[in-house]
Amino acid sequence: MNMKKLLAALLACAMMAGVLSACGAAEEPKGDANPGGASVENESNDRTEPYRLGYINMSGYGATFEAITTVLESMCDAAGVELVPVQMAGGGADGFITAYENLVNMGIDGVMASSSSEGQVRLIAELFEQNDVDWFLVNRRLSDSDLQEYVFSQSRLVGNEFCYEEETAYQVVKQLHEEYGMKNLAVIGLTLGDAAGDLRDQGIAKACEEFGVTLLTETRGISSASDVTNAVEGIITSYPEVDGFFIVGGSVTNGALAGASQALANHGMEDKVVIGMIDIASGMEEYMGEGKPLKVVAGGNLLMDWVISCSCMINYANGIDTDKTPYILNTSVMYVKTPEDAVDYSTYYENPTTPMMSGDQWYDTLLGKDVDTIQAFVDNYTLDYARSLSE
Repeated sequence: MNMKKLLAALLACAMMAGVLSACGAAEEPKGDANPGGASVENESNDRTEPYRLGYINMSGYGATFEAITTVLESMCDAAGVELVPVQMAGGGADGFITAYENLVNMGIDGVMASSSSEGQVRLIAELFEQNDVDWFLVNRRLSDSDLQEYVFSQSRLVGNEFCYEEETAYQVVKQLHEEYGMKNLAVIGLTLGDAAGDLRDQGIAKACEEFGVTLLTETRGISSASDVTNAVEGIITSYPEVDGFFIVGGSVTNGALAGASQALANHGMEDKVVIGMIDIASGMEEYMGEGKPLKVVAGGNLLMDWVISCSCMINYANGIDTDKTPYILNTSVMYVKTPEDAVDYSTYYENPTTPMMSGDQWYDTLLGKDVDTIQAFVDNYTLDYARSLSE
């Protein structure tokens, strides 16, 4: 639970809700690191044709998803894997299932699978198990223990990854408090019942209790800039002591950022109130810097979700850690705090036209590597490192 780009990803927010993870140790791939691709002979298959890896292409939902497609294409091209895209098959929950049925009918070998709700995951698991298709569960944290046990018992599940939403929210509040002295917080949150939002609420509550921050009020269920402007102005009137706002993310991000900033400007409070945010928003650098309210933005894990999934699937196809499935990995967020970092984030990391890495860089970092190495790469990935890859 993206951002950016999340404005255009309005519909995709609900769809791309979940997240789980997978980690393992590893064995070396047979032969070399396989710069020639996944058409090599591996522990599972004597493959003579490229591995066909499917996914739902959601690039029409905004720049974040365009960047995801660009990265997947680059990695698969380097690995000699055939990336097989399919479009979302209509709206609603059935759109995902139908899209995956279409991929199965196209004869794919593996799938990077996301879902709009936890309830779809059992159907997805059954579909791939029945059709002998490898799959990786992307960006989905399973809260139902029975469902988790069932999904992880499936023989075709390669892995699963997710981001710890509560820790992300905790860190945003912590940084606002410790770095900017924020003591009285108002939250512009996601609708109650949202899987990511509820976890983020837990992180906010934990941080407020630990650091003595007062949670003054919460506003939910609004997304337009004008509605947020009115809400923030109402909060300023009712709680003149407010010195911080937390925009908790999702489809509300862009509208809330613009609306909250406008309200603060209307009252001459842009340099008196700080804003923290989850999810990268396009143009956010306009609201950052000296005398501007936006101080901490946490995001970037959605792109890395797919980087993890794709690299794990390619490596699995080449026989790496095939006896250690299903893997569990976790993504981490990046923290953006300056307008310069905001620009570089979009240039060197989440770029719709230029992948974060290309060619041999994928083999230097992720391809041909065991899952422990992949997890370490994710844990240590920073904006400075992203910049260095372009040098």
